[in-house]
Amino acid sequence: MRSVITLFAVLLSISSSAAFTFFPSHLPLHSTSTRLFAAPAGPALKQKVTLKSKTVAPGPAAPKAKTAEPKTRGDVETEDAPRYKVLLIGDEEYVEEHVVERMVDVIDDLDKKQSIEVFYAAQKGGKGLVGVYPLEQSEFYVEQLLRSEPMIFSELEKEGKGA
Repeated sequence: MRSVITLFAVLLSISSSAAFTFFPSHLPLHSTSTRLFAAPAGPALKQKVTLKSKTVAPGPAAPKAKTAEPKTRGDVETEDAPRYKVLLIGDEEYVEEHVVERMVDVIDDLDKKQSIEVFYAAQKGGKGLVGVYPLEQSEFYVEQLLRSEPMIFSELEKEGKGA
């Protein structure tokens, strides 16, 4: 048994050192090389670095350079995006709790008290103003109210037009 262990130890030492016999260990290696796939390192280079600074004696200040004046563009006229009214359509079939709850959930800037006021205005006059928003946001609100179960009907109307 002892001879088997000794033989195994000898074979192990030979095989581990054999991997490094491809490249002599006394030569330096390139920084990206391993001993198995070694490339000899190039000549060592020393870079000469010197810093020179100029000392300036205090004296009269140098004249300042002129700065360019900012360029002005012609008058640009901009228009605000068109805004749309979201109107709740009154219906006798609506349950107040459901409509108020859904309006508070869907419409960000509406609280419960305002939702109740809009609901009663819609029931009394046929339509109640929920709010005035940009087109995309108002379309989203109308769509979300319509997806409620049971449906809540509302419509868009361009601001400045009609009632």
